[in-house]
This record gives sequence, C-alpha cells and structure tokens, in this order.
Amino acid sequence: MPARSAIAGALLASVVIAAGPGGAPPGAGAQILTFPGGIPPANFRAEAEIEAAPARVWAVLTDFPAYPIWNPFIYPITGTLRAGGTLEVTVHPGMRSITYQATVVTAQPNRELAWFVSSATAGVFDSTYTFTIDPIQATRVHLVARESHTGLAGVLGASLVKDIQTGLDEMVKAARNRAELSRIVPRRQPAIRISPR
Repeated sequence: MPARSAIAGALLASVVIAAGPGGAPPGAGAQILTFPGGIPPANFRAEAEIEAAPARVWAVLTDFPAYPIWNPFIYPITGTLRAGGTLEVTVHPGMRSITYQATVVTAQPNRELAWFVSSATAGVFDSTYTFTIDPIQATRVHLVARESHTGLAGVLGASLVKDIQTGLDEMVKAARNRAELSRIVPRRQPAIRISPR
C-alpha cells in the first residue's frame, strides 16, 4: 500500500541516518544494518474504568461510522469487522495523519477487538492495536487500549512517542464519556408540559 510503504521508507531512512555519519564506504555495496539485541518494540497503553455494561462499551468501539464524532485519535475506519476482515484505518498522532490497511485479528463481542498492520516483508514494519473490555460488575468495566510497534515501526522519535500516548489516552477518555452517556435515558414524555390556555 502506498501510504504504508511511505511510512516504512521514512522509518528506514531514520534508521540509516541513525546508523552513523558517512554511510557505507565507497564500493561497499548494499549494507545490512544490525542492532545488538534487535530493535526493542514501542509499546503504549491507556486504560479507564467505565460505568457501563460490556455490551455498551463494545458498541462504542465497533461503531466505526461514529468514530469521527467522538474519537480524537483514530478516524475514520472502514471495512469488515470480523476475524480476518480488512480495515482501512486513519490515525492522527499530533498533527500527523496516517492511513493504512489492517487485518482484524480478534473481534470477540463484548470482550476484545484487535487489528494488525504489517509490511510486505514480514517483521520489517508491524503494528498491533488491541482494545480489551474486562467486566468488573454488570454495569462497570475496565477498558485497556494497547498499541505496539515492532521492527522498524519500533523506531519512533520522542515527539511521535508523546503524540501516540496522548492520542491513545484521549481516545480512551472519549470512549468512556460516550459509553457513559447511555446512563442518561431519554424520558418518554417531556419533563415540562405546557397546557393550552
């Protein structure tokens, strides 16, 4: 995918730059960059307790058409919500906007939603997004959102790291606020009636 290739290319460029000044010696040909111990993954986590039933939180997380209304970090999402289905996802870390194709890994109603992004070359650019709903009581849950980047995707600048964590935090808070709105049940009749004179 063009967008994903561009991201991988940018990350590769940053790794080449980080490898040291001067680059490869003349005539050395293609060089393979190695990192002792490998590139550590970049992991992010945000969580919140939500005063709502698991089904309500699941409904919020899987109502993709509504994401632009409430979600400040991930929007829009289009595609098929089932294990093995394909999604087109746009994330907004800071002032950036990145669109990619993802594969749904888990779609367990009222429990867990996860999707995976990978480059054409396995292991070069891999990212996973996971949202887990842990019931505490019948109408109270613990929502955990995780974002993990491995391979070259794990090479993130300090600014991007901060923006991703902020975005994930804001998304979880917004999901909590939207789910808890269900506690406000509209009245069947107006609260105030005006009688005709």
